[in-house]
Amino acid sequence: MTAAVPVAYHPSVPRHLQIQRVLRERVESGEWERGSAIPTEMELLAEFGVSRTTIREALGVLTRDGLIARHRGRGSFVESRLDGRATVTNLIMGYQAAVKVIATETIPAPAHIVGPLGIERGTPVTRLVRLEIVAGAPLAVVVNYMKTSLGERIRARDLTRISLLEFLRDRLGLRLGTIHQSMSARLPDVETARLLGTDLTQPVLAIRLVVMDQAGTPVEVSDTFYRADRYRYEVETGLPPAKRRPARGASNGQRHRSLR
Repeated sequence: MTAAVPVAYHPSVPRHLQIQRVLRERVESGEWERGSAIPTEMELLAEFGVSRTTIREALGVLTRDGLIARHRGRGSFVESRLDGRATVTNLIMGYQAAVKVIATETIPAPAHIVGPLGIERGTPVTRLVRLEIVAGAPLAVVVNYMKTSLGERIRARDLTRISLLEFLRDRLGLRLGTIHQSMSARLPDVETARLLGTDLTQPVLAIRLVVMDQAGTPVEVSDTFYRADRYRYEVETGLPPAKRRPARGASNGQRHRSLR
């Protein structure tokens, strides 16, 4: 009998997170079909060469994210009802996702949202954390910040049926104005990596929206962190029309300077 080849693990990432990424790919790729039984804990233990505790932690992540269902005495099965979840339309990006509300809480305003919200650091604000799920797998973590006077009017179940922007505009009647958008690549924090089913070494695409009302007052700040292996941002554009060159010797009135 040929001995199993030892698995090479990244030394700085918990093994259960590395294993759950492999198992997640088997679900998302269709290798493990919807409704089918997955290997037993003992089979996975032998395959990955780790403890039963580590295997259970990996399976626990997939269970929490709704990818598998575990039944006492029967084993674990790929969830078969993922496509039946109600979806919410992302008005800015245009896709639909099932939404799971992770947290609604009041916290002192952190430094990175003080400027965009126009408040002092430590001011109580409402923080909403949601997980967007597409095709049965986590796509993005959305974190919203707003003044408590507004946040107290939002219930968690509202955000599983309608987008936050629609709720603010259509349910609360706010007259929304400009939305400033910026994006960057960064490493996730522990909460984001856990919810996305990734690890701390995998960059995410971070998109920030600062929503203003028609008077120019900040309404809310939204930070969305996308799995880089599941989402890309595309823009279609064109070149500006060509300009006619001035005749030789003629001045166009422009001055040039070098930037250092």
